[in-house]
Amino acid sequence: MYLIVGGSGYLGRYCIKNVLERTEERIVATYAHGAAPVYTHPRLAWVKVDVCDNVALDALNRVVSEPVKCIYLAAYHHPDRVEENPATAWSINIIALAEAINRLCHLGCLYYVSTDTVYGEGSKERKFTESDSCAPVNLYGRHKALAEQIVLTAGFNVVRFPFIFGPSLVEGRPHFFDRIKADLEAGKTVEMFSDSYRSTLSFDQCAFYLVELIEKFGACPEKIINIAADDTMSKYEVALFVAKKYGLNASLIRPVSVKQTTGIFKAKRAACAGLDNGKLKKLLHLSEIHFTI
Repeated sequence: MYLIVGGSGYLGRYCIKNVLERTEERIVATYAHGAAPVYTHPRLAWVKVDVCDNVALDALNRVVSEPVKCIYLAAYHHPDRVEENPATAWSINIIALAEAINRLCHLGCLYYVSTDTVYGEGSKERKFTESDSCAPVNLYGRHKALAEQIVLTAGFNVVRFPFIFGPSLVEGRPHFFDRIKADLEAGKTVEMFSDSYRSTLSFDQCAFYLVELIEKFGACPEKIINIAADDTMSKYEVALFVAKKYGLNASLIRPVSVKQTTGIFKAKRAACAGLDNGKLKKLLHLSEIHFTI
C-alpha cells in the first residue's frame, strides 16, 4: 500500500497516476482542505488530513493499518509566501513533518520530496551532487534543508527535484505550463527567464522515477537522491521546447533576464541550480535522462 501525504497537488496527482499505472498497490492519499478531489479509482482512497492536526494524524493510523510506502509531499512551498507567512510555513514544513514521522505507525519506507533550492546558488559549469553542502538563499530553502535533516535522522529517504514543468491533472487548477500553452495558442506573447537555469523535468517524469526507486528498493540505501535531467536548461529554453512539441509559434516567447526584472519576486532565487543525476542513473541503470512532456 502507498500513502501519499499531500496527494491532491500537482505532483501528488502524478504520483497517484504512476502508482496506479505501474503497480497493483492500493493508495491512501491525503488532502487538506475543502471537499475530496473528484478523481476516483477503485484502488484509491482519499482521506482529509491537515498535517498540522495531530488528532487527524493519529486517526490516519486507523485507515493505514499495514506497512506503507509513504511519499511525503505536504508543504508550504511558494518562496514568497514563506517569506510573508514564516510562522505558518514553519508549522507546516517543520513541526507538522516531525509530528507526522513520530505519529504514523506503519511507515515501511518514507520518501520526503525536497528541492534544488536547498543547494543555493550554483553555476552552469558545475552541477550539484548529493554530497554538496547546502547554502539556500531564501527561507523556503532553509526550511527544506532543515526538514531533510529531520527525515534523515529518522532513517528515511530524501529526493531532491528541480524546476518541475508540465500539464496539470488537478481539476480546476491549471499549472504555469497550462497558462503558457494557452497564451501561445491564443497568439499572446510569453516572457520567460533566459538566465534562470535548472535540470528541468516534467511532473510525470519526476513521479515515474520516484515510484521506480520505491518499487525497486523500498527504503533505498542511498539516503539522498537528485532526480533531474542531464541537461541544464533556462526557462526560456524549456518554453521553446513546449512550443516545438505542440507546434506553437516560438517567436511569441520573449527572453527576459532575472537581473533586469524587479518586483516580481519577494524572496531571493538562485539563478542557477543544476543537479547531478549520476546516482539516480546508477541506481536505476539508466544511460540518459532528458526533459520531455
